[in-house]
Amino acid sequence: MISTYSKYIETYMDKKNLQGNPSPGEHHFVAVYLLPRLYKINKVTPDYINPDGTKNITGDITYFQKGIHSFGIEVKYGIIRFTVNEYNNWIVENITKGHPDLFIGICSRGIIILKWAEFKNTYLEAVGDHNPTRIEKGYGPLKAINMLFDMEGEEGYFQIGNNAAEAIDLEKTFLESLEKEVETIFS
Repeated sequence: MISTYSKYIETYMDKKNLQGNPSPGEHHFVAVYLLPRLYKINKVTPDYINPDGTKNITGDITYFQKGIHSFGIEVKYGIIRFTVNEYNNWIVENITKGHPDLFIGICSRGIIILKWAEFKNTYLEAVGDHNPTRIEKGYGPLKAINMLFDMEGEEGYFQIGNNAAEAIDLEKTFLESLEKEVETIFS
């Protein structure tokens, strides 16, 4: 079991520890790190996990209540890359319904957790586009999650721990933030 997000980054994202193997990616992070923590917080199994290619399912971790989308978490691993539909629907359109509720991004510098509106503003600032327009193919502007740490706000940004004790303290703070963000949807 992975004890902290810092340990996850060190083990699965640090090239020197991968010994030439590719990083396992977003689905691995969601399965081995994030889902156990979410379940510990809310004791609810998500209805969808990484539903790539499934139309009308918003987010990588999605909860429904009474058959209706209730809460979605979009997870990015290393790079923010939005498909045409994600970019047009979640970034360009200013519709509050239909986009994820929460963004979680992990990179070599740490982990970020932001409400979607705050993430969207930060992302647009990072890519230098304050008036995004629809795209027809490909992906929206790519951005390394590491670069968001250069723009970090007051809350939601958790650096990687420099040692085991610091990693444990940062993990605790991250989990408190995660709990605060998701507790209201299940109360």
